[in-house]
Amino acid sequence: MNKLARKLVYLGWIATLGGANAYAQQKAAGDPAQDFPSKPIRWIIDFGAGGLSDTLARIVGQKLTDAWSQPIINEARPGVNGTIANDIGSKAAPDGYTLVFVSTPFSINVSVYDKLPYDTRKDFAPISLIAMYPNILVASVNFPAKTVPELIAYAKSKPGGPTWATVGAGSSPYLATELFRKRAGFSGAHVPYNSSPVALTDVSGGRIDFMFVNMPTAMQFIRGNRVRAVGIASPSRSTLLPELPTIAEAGLPGFQSVGYAGAVAPAKVPLAIVNKINAEMVKALKMHDVQERIQNLGGEPRWSTPSEFRQFLEEEVARWTPVARETGVKLER
Repeated sequence: MNKLARKLVYLGWIATLGGANAYAQQKAAGDPAQDFPSKPIRWIIDFGAGGLSDTLARIVGQKLTDAWSQPIINEARPGVNGTIANDIGSKAAPDGYTLVFVSTPFSINVSVYDKLPYDTRKDFAPISLIAMYPNILVASVNFPAKTVPELIAYAKSKPGGPTWATVGAGSSPYLATELFRKRAGFSGAHVPYNSSPVALTDVSGGRIDFMFVNMPTAMQFIRGNRVRAVGIASPSRSTLLPELPTIAEAGLPGFQSVGYAGAVAPAKVPLAIVNKINAEMVKALKMHDVQERIQNLGGEPRWSTPSEFRQFLEEEVARWTPVARETGVKLER
């Protein structure tokens, strides 16, 4: 090969290398998920530390940390039925480093508040469903009524009506209680609480007649024989309490109140990052130990694609709107 030929080959090699480098740079620039995550991710939690939302987020978050070698930091921002956390999340940088844990109030708030500081449909990028969990009707183990029909009969006959506890005005247990008493046709005294365990303690002690509460929170009290499960507000019976009838089959046809948990990000997070988070989250939710932990809490592990979760959220808004209308619940921030 003569000198000129060698020079042309050399220049061609340099050009090829330069083109490959340019292509690699363009590919990296066009794929924001390639190096994601390169720093810790904060997960804003809609209710208090140690609660169900926080617990579920920690179960899933640990698996994400293991996979990415980046910590997932739970940041509880409770208040106003989850709207404080949602508002913070909606205004975070759309880079994937802020996630928001959402639960049933995320879909209910649209119907019970006249105005929200964010747009539920437009300001979030859905990532995945995480779990479903029914609400359960509980009373003291010494409560005279042991079934749904007996509880309704007792509520109608008690002078002044019964007392019931709720936690979080506008929450799914709150709306379940309002719907239950309206359809059953009784009135009485509503006693609000800031914490489900405190409310359950008073139900256990007989100071409150009954309450609806999400099943994961109720299970430790049921297993400890501190409260009696009267009925479950799911479409079918639970494998954890197979002998417990649904409220629908026990006397109120069509009655249903099931909560959910999931993850969203601020709107405009690049789809590639949303898909990367979704893929790892779904992988975690399919792990046997994760499923076992969620089931032991009284929940049912679920997962979805981002588009499936978006559709689910739309359906949840549509499902809770008539319930809010029927119960007449309206709240102010």
